[in-house]
Amino acid sequence: MASPKHSADPEYKLLPHTRIRQAIGQRTQASFRDIPQFWSAVLVNVEVLVEVREARKEAGAHAPIPSYNDYFIKAVASILGNHPRFNAWYDQQGLKVLRPINIGFACATDEGVLMPTIFDADQKSLQQIAQETTELIDMARRGRLRASLQQGAGFTISNIGPGVVDCFQAIISPPQTGILAIGSIKARPIVVDGVVVARTSVYLTLSVDHRAADAADAAAFIGDLIARLSERQWLEQQ
Repeated sequence: MASPKHSADPEYKLLPHTRIRQAIGQRTQASFRDIPQFWSAVLVNVEVLVEVREARKEAGAHAPIPSYNDYFIKAVASILGNHPRFNAWYDQQGLKVLRPINIGFACATDEGVLMPTIFDADQKSLQQIAQETTELIDMARRGRLRASLQQGAGFTISNIGPGVVDCFQAIISPPQTGILAIGSIKARPIVVDGVVVARTSVYLTLSVDHRAADAADAAAFIGDLIARLSERQWLEQQ
């Protein structure tokens, strides 16, 4: 029996690109085309972070309870001053190292991903950061996030949140020189004292503009961030 004929131009439903989606496409295309990017990834034991956050929730801390992303923003802000090449904008004349530590974070909306900014993140408490991110996310998802609240960041965090994706690579937002991708936090096998055990962990992947920094710079940044996320006393004081 002969198979039915099929049109060379099958039927389809057109989903027009939104203004935000077009801007994302143009920006990411320019990033991949113009920036020589490399990636450094590491699996991090975050048992201490999870324990501290759970204790904060059980103690009835003031709302909103800081999310894991809020902890990451605070941790990155606390070390970024020691890694100026990642708190910078690339320019052909030189690297513009920023004085303030402003951190952008990826926020998923129905229209596409937006990048709100936490200004002077190193000078704010964890609770202040949690309050701001809550308000910024709400504005972004209601289509009320002003352009001025998406500018000025020297570094960006992209957290995929809970789910099936363990690890991913984020695309640098020019003229920034780095972005940190945070995978899902879940139990994974980790070797501890020569024994394989289950520990709550997360993959961190740092994307780096190779014109601004090298692998040694990336390793130093990641090493300091791991130390911060493992420091119980510091986490409890935030």
